[in-house]
Amino acid sequence: MIQSSVNSFGSVVVAGNTAASNIEGFVYTAMNSFYQAWLNFTSQNVGARKTKRVVPILGLSLGCVMAVGMGLGFAAVLAGRQLLGIYSSDPEVISYGLSRIHVICLTYFLCGMMDVTCGSIRGLGVSVTPTVVSLTGACGLRILWIYTIFAANRSLFVLYLSYPVSWAITFAAHLVCFFLFFRKWKERVEREQERSAVSV
Repeated sequence: MIQSSVNSFGSVVVAGNTAASNIEGFVYTAMNSFYQAWLNFTSQNVGARKTKRVVPILGLSLGCVMAVGMGLGFAAVLAGRQLLGIYSSDPEVISYGLSRIHVICLTYFLCGMMDVTCGSIRGLGVSVTPTVVSLTGACGLRILWIYTIFAANRSLFVLYLSYPVSWAITFAAHLVCFFLFFRKWKERVEREQERSAVSV
């Protein structure tokens, strides 16, 4: 639906949007590696019943993904004109590509934070909840955005703004879910340890 909204602005905008999204893919791949790594680190410590390690792992992962997302995102903004020039020499295409990069890449770290918290919940052994939250936040909110805010103010900036807004809201929802599930898991582990201590 976002792509069809972009298409409504014409072929030059589509070309700029496509070029910018290709550049964003490199930033996303770097951030997504943290999602994969921290999911494994979390699940390993959950399996080992190391309750004191799980929250620090999340904090470290958020710090790392923020650093990488902001570093590469800002670099993409600073070198945006040159990077877009690889895909097109048309100044108009580059201009529209920059308008997307300035919104998406400057806030892309939010997407990384959203993914990392989602992975941390999955590391706790919960898979359905983060899936529902992600679909509702990253997909549902954007559809709602298109039919309400974007419909009232049809501009590329407003359309692109749906990304960071949905990332931030979904990240916040994932964070709340993480601590709720973490608390339940920690209480269950403590009960198991108490029972095993009594039986010994």
